[in-house]
Formats: sequence, structure tokens, C-alpha cells
Amino acid sequence: MGKRGNASRYDYLYRRIRHDIAHGNILPDEKLPSKRALARNLGVSVITVEAAYAQLVAEGYVRAEERRGYFACELSPVARGGKRDGQRGGDHLRGSAASGSIPENAIRRPSPASAGLTQFPAASPERRLASPGASARMAESVPAFASEGGLAIPAPSSESAATALFPYQTWARVMRRTLAEESSATLAQAALGAGSPRLRRAIAAYLREYRGMDVPAERIVVAAGSQTLYQLIIQLLGRDRAFAIESPGYPLLERMYDAQGARCASVPLAAGGIDVAALSESGASVAHVMPAHQFPTGIVMSAAHRRDLLNWSRMDAARAFSSDGPRGRFIIEDDYDAEFRMSGRPIAPLASVDVAGRVIYLNSFTKSLGAAFRIAYMALPEDLAAQFELKLGFYSNTVSPLEQLALARFIEQGHYERHVNRLRTHVKRLQDGLVGRVRESSLAQEVAFEGLDRGLYFSMRVRKGTQDRAVGALQAAGVQLAFLGRGPLAWSGAQSGESVFALNCESLNIEELVLP
Repeated sequence: MGKRGNASRYDYLYRRIRHDIAHGNILPDEKLPSKRALARNLGVSVITVEAAYAQLVAEGYVRAEERRGYFACELSPVARGGKRDGQRGGDHLRGSAASGSIPENAIRRPSPASAGLTQFPAASPERRLASPGASARMAESVPAFASEGGLAIPAPSSESAATALFPYQTWARVMRRTLAEESSATLAQAALGAGSPRLRRAIAAYLREYRGMDVPAERIVVAAGSQTLYQLIIQLLGRDRAFAIESPGYPLLERMYDAQGARCASVPLAAGGIDVAALSESGASVAHVMPAHQFPTGIVMSAAHRRDLLNWSRMDAARAFSSDGPRGRFIIEDDYDAEFRMSGRPIAPLASVDVAGRVIYLNSFTKSLGAAFRIAYMALPEDLAAQFELKLGFYSNTVSPLEQLALARFIEQGHYERHVNRLRTHVKRLQDGLVGRVRESSLAQEVAFEGLDRGLYFSMRVRKGTQDRAVGALQAAGVQLAFLGRGPLAWSGAQSGESVFALNCESLNIEELVLP
């Protein structure tokens, strides 16, 4: 622990165990020391070890077995391919506090013997490009009634928590200073295709501090919302590709890709994230995924799935670029509500462990600042950033230069961090309040919750035969619900006949919530 530098004990321990599992120093199914034993060996508190283990479980590097302890999960070997893989083997933990593994005597090797609902139609069959084998798996994972009625997605709310809690007076002061102090040169720079250099530097610093991503500002592109970024990505990668989207997933994605003339492949979810076997058979060369908190199921992609997905992207990486533009496979990582994880540290982005340059990282300020701020950004791999400048750099930026420069100041001066912390606390209070009220009501024996504290959405299982009463009571109380499917489901713990719903309570008035 003496090599941890400025990192907290919990963060350093979490990173070192994650490193050892990712690099095979801790073997699959190997039992980790008990929390008390490891704390005693390292000279730290049990709370420190408990927090590190909890984060490793959340990310899928470790599994917890009741009355048995903690065990390392199995990860696929790292696929080799592309020029970067020769530079650095395995999943490199960028942003780590220091190198080195957990001491050998800290982990004992076990013996072999001890080891209001808006309906959105489901993806049409003719739009799916999967092979027969993948299609069969998709049909098994999607409930029959999903194709009859479609996914029920909560209607957007103008009264979101981000909109209600935004510090408008602070923003007005920042905007006045921006108008008074910025030069015509900085305004002109903000109109460039990739956006304001100052805002891109502020975003790069934020990603480095809070997401563990070491991305130069030159590889960041700012645009007016995620939809604009999708358009730029399609132009950058080419329309002659098939783009894989998760099923169930964000319902507008297929529409947006379709509007740009790109083909879509609907790929089902497995327990740990997108079904990589089905993805391989789908014919897609780009996978659009939400690893940290999948919408709308709330799944956190496991470490094993992350490794498999990165391996998928590295196939054909050696011929990833040609004179005609980028080739090979890519991952679009949509980190849409990463700021709202309410327990433990945020889930590490795929982009932070991508050593082959295959991950395009996307995020938006809309969830945190409100719908009035249509500002999003992407972090491109080095080669793609060069391709963007060459092919698309002539575009004028779609975000107002004044808004870009004001947002840069808002981030630099710490206003953004304070606002997000306040918003996260507010949403957690609403989630805890809703769950507590339900558990105290007559619905307590009819429902169970999954994915609490992971983000703005979480899921609820409703016992067979009680759906109308439970859902009706929650809707009458103003809770937004989205029907996801009926168990058994590959990605949920729902039993046969149980219905699964996604919930969003950020617009809920918990003081006025009344349940039977």
C-alpha cells in the first residue's frame, strides 16, 4: 500500500486486484482472502477492503458467494491484433495510482479441493441482419408480446431533476463573464468542426479526473447532442456497415441509424451484457453499447463480457485503416448517465482499457444539465481523430460558441461538479424514498427491485398475477414505468411469469407519493 501515491486506500486496492485478475495473476475461480484477513495483512480497515470488493463485484471481476466468500471471475484471453496490441499486453489500467500487484502472501492459493407510457414499436424483423443461428437466440430472448405491443418507454419529462435543480443564476453570471471577456479569436475557434479548444481541454481534464481516461483534448469532438454525434460517426465510419444495437435498448437508435442510411442488427442481451456470440453472427462491424448502465434494463456489463467485446473489436484490427477510410470493427460506448452511479466509484469505461484504438466514447451533458443544453461529446481513438479532421473537419460546429465557452468556464470553476453531486444526492433520495414506501406498503410482497443505485433507471420485478394492481398503483402515484419483458429473461433474475419494468423517479414528488 506504500506505492499508492495520492490514491485512496480503497481505490488503490480495487485497482490492484482488478489488475491482477485482468492479467492472470489471480486465477479464475480463485478464492480471495476474507475481508478481515486481507485488511489485517495489508494494515487497512475492513471497510476499505469491503468497498474494494463491492466495486469489483459490481464490475464483474469478482463474484460473491454466500457463506463461501469472494472468487475471481473468468475472463477470456486478450485477443492480439493491431499495432497497439504489440505495445501493451492485456487490459492496461490507465489512471492507476501505481504499479505492482497485491503481495503474494496477501492471497493464499486454494487447493484444488477448495476452489404514463409511450409505446414504441419493436424492431421490425426485416431490419435484423443476423444469421439464422443468431436470429434463433434473439427470438428466444425477446418475449412474444414485445413484437405485438412494442417496448413501453416513459415519455420525456420537461420537469426532470436536472432542469429543476440547475443553478440558473450561476450560469447567468458565467455567461455574462464569457460575453465580457472572451475575444473574437476564441469565439472563432469554437466554431471549428471539433469545437472550442478550451471546452475540449476542460472535458479532457474531467474525463481524466472522474472517468480514468487519459484522452488528449485534440481527440475530443463537441456537438449539439448525441444525435448529431451519431450522424458524424456514421459519416466517419461509412454507411456500408451494419451497426449492432442492443435489444432491448434505446428505442430511437434504430430510427436514427435508419435515417442516415445505415443498416442495423438487433442483438439480444445476455446476463452480463450484449450477447457477443450473437454479435459475431450478426454481420455487424460496429456495436453500439451502454456498458456502465444499459438502458433500459440497468445491466452493468461484466468484466468477462467487456473482455469478450474488446476481443471481438480487435479481430481484423491489423487492417483497420486503408486509403478509403477506417475498416475493421469498432465499439460505440454510450456512457449516458455515468455521473449518476450512487454507490462505489463509477464503472470504468471500456475506452479506459482499450489498447487497440477500437472504442469511440460518447457522453452528453443533457442528463446532468437538462434538456435545454443540447451539448454532447465523443472521445475518438487516435487514428479516428486524424480521420475526422481529414474528412469532417470542414464542418462548422453545431453548438453556439458562447455556450461552449461558458460551459468550459462552468466546468473549470467547479460549478459542474457541485451541480452533479447535488443532483445525484437528490435522485438517490427519490430512489430510496420510492423503494422504502413500496416496501412499507401492501405491494411489498408483490414486487422486487434490481439495479438500485446504478443510475437514473432501475428495474422492478412484479410477481405473476399481480401486475395490474402493482403497476396501476405506481402509475397512479406518478411513477414512470417502462415494460421490458416477462421472465424468464437472460438478463434478469425474473422467474417464470414475472413481469419486469424499468423505473425512473427523477420527476417524482416523494412527499406526495401515496401507495395502498
